[in-house]
Amino acid sequence: MLIRDALLAFAHFIAVFSLACLLVGELVVFRRSLSADILRRLQIIDRWYGISAGFVIVTGISRVFFGPKGSAFYAHNLFFWTLIVLFVIVALLSIAPTIAYIRWNSRTAPDGSITLDDAEFGSIRRLLWAQVAVFVFIPLCATLMARGL
Repeated sequence: MLIRDALLAFAHFIAVFSLACLLVGELVVFRRSLSADILRRLQIIDRWYGISAGFVIVTGISRVFFGPKGSAFYAHNLFFWTLIVLFVIVALLSIAPTIAYIRWNSRTAPDGSITLDDAEFGSIRRLLWAQVAVFVFIPLCATLMARGL
């Protein structure tokens, strides 16, 4: 039981840290003018961001139902539900950038590059930063929850 809990915790931490790294990666790579290579890199990062979010969900659910605290601990914990709401908000904020990255394939120049207008660039940039702003509170909720608060 102790080994299983440690492995579940480890898998969940890796998934959450991967998600955070990929979100920061999107911010670093995102530019107003994207060459074909950079656009493809941004799309790959975003794809792995979604996959990583899936791993966060799977490992989180596994911890709830197979971890030593049991689902009853989480069901009545305000910080657990706050964490879930924050995660859903981050997921919802990530939809528009993902759709934009996919749509850009049909708008690229002959060399595969794309230059965004100020409004589109600003909108996507704000959504990426909004994800970061919400995401930073998720580990706080996890810490408070783990402490039984």
